[in-house]
Amino acid sequence: MSSPSPLKVGVILCSGTQLMDVAPLDMLGMLDKHYAQAAQLPEHLASKALDIEYCFINETGESPHPMTGGFKLVVTHSIETCPPLDILLIGGPALSYHPSEPIQHFIQHQYEHVRALLTICTGYIPALYSGILDGKTATAPRGLLPMLKEEKPN
Repeated sequence: MSSPSPLKVGVILCSGTQLMDVAPLDMLGMLDKHYAQAAQLPEHLASKALDIEYCFINETGESPHPMTGGFKLVVTHSIETCPPLDILLIGGPALSYHPSEPIQHFIQHQYEHVRALLTICTGYIPALYSGILDGKTATAPRGLLPMLKEEKPN
């Protein structure tokens, strides 16, 4: 019997992405087999751990990707080389960020395949401009809702 494919989790790194906004990835990381082994979890828990493949993506694949606080994150894929994902996390870029057409297309394409899309804080911006939120109920940080409703009422 073959083992199941790893869960593919991608983090799209936009210009000005805040480090704190990609940190929720660590919650998924605690479900990973490597974490279960390192934490020496009891077998009844470790046996439920998942194989997870992480993809850190930016438009060009150029690495490292600058984050807030002076951090630099190693990029594993460009938007052209990224495989279909199961989960896509979009951390918050600067409020002035406007995603390029290739980034919008990437988000649209991945959205067709993902089981879950997670946007953190201003991560709604790339999702919004890609059109995947049109006609859907979505939210954003409370203080930004008036601007969001004015800019994109649908």
